[in-house]
Amino acid sequence: MDKKIYNMANDIVTDFTELESRKLSEKEIGKYQRSFRKRWKGGRSIPGPGKMAVCAAALILIVGITAASGEVHAAIEQLQWTISNALGLQKDLADYKEVVDTTVMDSGYALTLHEVVASEEELWINLSVQKEDGSTLSLDEITPDAKIKINGKRIYGGGGGGIHYLNEEQTAIGMEMHYTSDGMDLSGVNDYQIKFSQLDIKGKIRGNWTFSFTADGSTLMADTQRVTIDKTFTLPNGVSITLEEFTSNDLEQRILYTADAKEAVEYDLLVTARDEMGGEYSFYLSSFNGSRKKGYLRAQETRIPDGVNLVEMTLYTVAMPKESGKMSNDFQPLGDSFLMEIR
Repeated sequence: MDKKIYNMANDIVTDFTELESRKLSEKEIGKYQRSFRKRWKGGRSIPGPGKMAVCAAALILIVGITAASGEVHAAIEQLQWTISNALGLQKDLADYKEVVDTTVMDSGYALTLHEVVASEEELWINLSVQKEDGSTLSLDEITPDAKIKINGKRIYGGGGGGIHYLNEEQTAIGMEMHYTSDGMDLSGVNDYQIKFSQLDIKGKIRGNWTFSFTADGSTLMADTQRVTIDKTFTLPNGVSITLEEFTSNDLEQRILYTADAKEAVEYDLLVTARDEMGGEYSFYLSSFNGSRKKGYLRAQETRIPDGVNLVEMTLYTVAMPKESGKMSNDFQPLGDSFLMEIR
């Protein structure tokens, strides 16, 4: 897979001097980490395939000064932060990711798009935010609003991710984001544009931070293992859902499902998989598109490890909140458990 990025149309900051390397301890990273959940059009989004944690052992911050037009423009940190670190994955996704490492500055804020991965109907990115003057940031202050175009067409799918500090000084914030493609095929080479016009919910931090790049999802999808499930269940409201397929690759593990009516959105879903040694792995509802009547659950925090050949799966449901908006964890089993051979 070609790791070069084509058609870059960004203001790129490349002049870093006075470099020094520093590693953060696991304690420092954990102290400043925070994950969040969002609900967007098309379904529920969760913080991704791993723990959405920064791998402290692999995260190195290189401190430098950026210069523009012969003048010192800002005191920011050049971050060497991979998307695998951002997602808490053990594998580096070297065969699947595109390295962008592009910084755009506006309104006193520097945004850096580090790496991207195109997966099945989903784009993954890791992004960092700093102030140009190097001052501290608040996690509550930053919630970037992105507009996504694929091959020039605006998409309106869901998304979600995690946010946390990247350094002890709290001057750099990192985000891991994923955006669904609203049904668009990402299996080949596609041109992407991500535009951030505001960095906070209230719209007080406005500007233009636009990134353009090309990404190819074909290698990841070719390397994805697929196992047919084909198990149908009836929700309490009478809607039938079918767990269609289990998929696994270096980025994530999913359970894809379909429904016979859009009212399937009225229920949250959870699937647990238990192996022969008693290990348990949970798949949480990540997305459901009512118009397409399709969705998927994603393994979060733990995934079924290599070497496991047989698991017992159980589906659980709970009604979505109708008024309060507060999610319930009172999941109840639905139907019978079943066995699935995965290798």
